[in-house]
Amino acid sequence: MKKIIVAAVMCLGTAAFAQDTTGTPQNPSKDAPSARQMNGPSTGVEAQEVGPAISDTAKKVVGADTSKDKADAANKTGLWKEKDAFSMNGTVKAKDDDDITLARTGTLPEVKLDVRDQTKVTLDGKAVKASELPEGASVRAKFQLEGDDSIALELKATSPKK
Repeated sequence: MKKIIVAAVMCLGTAAFAQDTTGTPQNPSKDAPSARQMNGPSTGVEAQEVGPAISDTAKKVVGADTSKDKADAANKTGLWKEKDAFSMNGTVKAKDDDDITLARTGTLPEVKLDVRDQTKVTLDGKAVKASELPEGASVRAKFQLEGDDSIALELKATSPKK
């Protein structure tokens, strides 16, 4: 019997708090919904405020996780940090202006690195474009991961031995 009484008191007490009107807006205005005066803590939002709030949030969130946007932001703000880069060795298997494929020794798979404008590319100590690296050249690469992409920060190549 005590359990039933306690349960009834808890339900009625909760219902009494739910009926509290201290969180309702006073002096509603169609022109400035965010400037309404609140008499206490708010328990929700007006229906006409939901759509604009969602679209504002969506503008901030949608597209923010694309790797190209992150790369552009990183390039503009200088977030490429060589101290946080990974490094590896390999030989040039294929190349063009946008990427380079490195073959690695043993059973390790080939690696494709994206080459950007900020990538430092040298061949025997001289600055060159990635497309100018000869096939078979030995390369020490520093790179960072950006989503599923590997972005080359620095490629130091030495000419292949004949």
